[in-house]
Amino acid sequence: MSVTVLNSPVEIQKVRSLWTDWPGSRDSDIDFFLYIAGVRPEVLSPYVLIANRNGAPDAMLIGRLEKRKASARFGYLNFRSPQLRVLNFVYGGLRGNAAPENVGALFGHVLQSLRAGEIDLAVFEHLQVGSRLYDLVATSPGFLQRGLPPEHRTHRCLELPENSEALYKMLSPKNRQVYRGKGRKIVKDHNGDVHIKCYREVSELDLMFREVEEVASKTYQRGLGFGFKDTPEMRGRCELAASKGWLRVFILYVAGKPAAYWNASAYQGTLWGDHIGFDPALSRYSPGMYLSLTVIGELCDHRETHDIKQINFGPGDAEYKSILSNISFEEGAIQLYGRSLRGLATKFSFTPVVFADRFAKKILSKNQLLAKAKRAWRNRAVAAPPKPTESESQN
Repeated sequence: MSVTVLNSPVEIQKVRSLWTDWPGSRDSDIDFFLYIAGVRPEVLSPYVLIANRNGAPDAMLIGRLEKRKASARFGYLNFRSPQLRVLNFVYGGLRGNAAPENVGALFGHVLQSLRAGEIDLAVFEHLQVGSRLYDLVATSPGFLQRGLPPEHRTHRCLELPENSEALYKMLSPKNRQVYRGKGRKIVKDHNGDVHIKCYREVSELDLMFREVEEVASKTYQRGLGFGFKDTPEMRGRCELAASKGWLRVFILYVAGKPAAYWNASAYQGTLWGDHIGFDPALSRYSPGMYLSLTVIGELCDHRETHDIKQINFGPGDAEYKSILSNISFEEGAIQLYGRSLRGLATKFSFTPVVFADRFAKKILSKNQLLAKAKRAWRNRAVAAPPKPTESESQN
């Protein structure tokens, strides 16, 4: 076994055919990866590790070397580190033959770089619990590299049911009654002037961004500084997705005005959800759920017009995801610290913040107050001036 590093677009293009032959997530697609690596100012270079078996490439681990601040969260508050050299591996970044020998060689290279102090921080976002890579990252490094044990989060997907009726039968009797009732009410209260449009083409992007921004600017996600925003990077992402036939942006119109949106990409048989939001003024109708159920129902009933077999709701759990999913698995985000002064200082300053956040969540959950606390934060965010949008970490 040997490991080589590709750290330029020119080197990466030489393995394009190999890269595309190995299936993976949308975020680890070669064109999506090169776009993000080229547009974000914090990216120093691509950092793609190739595991070679008997001289032939057999697997890869896809990441970016970045110079940026890391963050630790307490609730919705962010605490920042000084500038670090961060090796950030993308979601679904392991492609090719995931044999133990390959995974061990790839991770061994990362571990050597951390111990040598070449990297201040290595970030593995959303590794599936029980996978070989997760087990190695979570257990192999020594005390100086590890932070607190990873916190597991549920990742949810939907294998498309046979038809829209089967989709509704998935729901609990209570939810089925509630959301069908709200669907009828939103149509009745607006004299039937309710429809959904799907934006897919490059020529539609200007209109799509205007319509989505009208809703996104009112959401709690915007108030907290994340979610969909009309930025040059988001424009470029959507233009790339549209040019490759991936783009699917669904907008719900009520009385002629945009009321909810769902930004997604169709990639290798899976609809990858990125952002969803709705106008809080219409919250009594649950417009986001109405949009999701209607779109998914159409996908179920018209399979002959598309090749989508599954919906991936993206990292992180939410109530709508638990209602709509029929597949779930646990993931963990793991940060490993280098032996540089900056790496160790970040470890020992972040650990108490992360511990306090987890302890607070545990106490709130025990007293059934966590959901109320989250709602309070989100309601406050809707009323607050918007903060600058941050780059999405699962990319």
